[in-house]
Amino acid sequence: MTEWNNKLEKKILFKSRFTLTLKIARILIIFFIIYGIWSSVIYLIVDLKNYAKENQYFTQLAVEWQMPNVKGNQVHMINDEKISRMGTQTFSYSLLKRVGHEDIVIGETEVTKKLLSNLSKVEHSIPNQHPNKRLHFSLPEDPRNNQKLTGNADSNVWETLEMLPEGTVGELAFSTKSFMDATQLLDLVEDYNIDVLWMPLYTGELVDYEVGYTSSDDLIIINGIIGLTGGFIASDDYMSMSSIEIISSESVAKSEQMMLSNMEKLLAKKENYYQDLLGFYHLPEKYKYIKEKGFTVYGAVVTGPVKELLKLQDATFVQGEQLGEVELWNWDLSR
Repeated sequence: MTEWNNKLEKKILFKSRFTLTLKIARILIIFFIIYGIWSSVIYLIVDLKNYAKENQYFTQLAVEWQMPNVKGNQVHMINDEKISRMGTQTFSYSLLKRVGHEDIVIGETEVTKKLLSNLSKVEHSIPNQHPNKRLHFSLPEDPRNNQKLTGNADSNVWETLEMLPEGTVGELAFSTKSFMDATQLLDLVEDYNIDVLWMPLYTGELVDYEVGYTSSDDLIIINGIIGLTGGFIASDDYMSMSSIEIISSESVAKSEQMMLSNMEKLLAKKENYYQDLLGFYHLPEKYKYIKEKGFTVYGAVVTGPVKELLKLQDATFVQGEQLGEVELWNWDLSR
């Protein structure tokens, strides 16, 4: 009787184990089938909707608006683009700075875009840039009380430009002594043989909304500003783009319209996309200010022959000058 019970027990245990194993195997098979279908659908959606190109476009837009005279490589020149079965997109592109009439590579941006924007990240790497040498712009007056302010100029900018040889081109940033619209500033620099690349925008900071800033008795530098560029715009499917390299009197209206159109595209997305991923804080307030009061600028990043930049020393509207990159001559005098 005992022998029979032991055999029966072993048989029952074996059958139970076999049944359990079979159930686990079925669950795993079903899981992998569902996972395969789900990940394939996600991959196809990301691919067919051109989310990859869209994310590349908007991260490069953030670079151009937030980093004076810095831009990403063109979308069709993106490096190492990958889309996982979970819909995570990774890619990188070179960061470029225009000095003279040529672009130089200064660093790289790496982007990891997950399905949830709050788990995504954009990382910029500019190896040779010291944090204290980033270009900044001083407000010409305190918008809260109209108190006149001065610019925070780097030392020996004009002396350095004077010592540099004529066969060089350079990058110069400056603030202005009053707020103005972009056309007014372009008129002021019209007689100089230089290109205007970037203009800091005042968009209601400290009056319409609070922001971080650096200040002293006669100085205010706003954090997190955006700037007007030559501009670029994409087709609805993000497969083609048109761009303007510089800000000029002939094209400034088009540049401003491009920026407004891109802001509207961003505002149509969720806040955690344009704020947490791209770093556009107070974007609705900025857009509202520009729509109601126009493009108000208070400085510029310009490039040109160093001796032409030196002439700005005598410009009565310039303060807070900073010298950026300097390169060997690449200036096309026929332009």
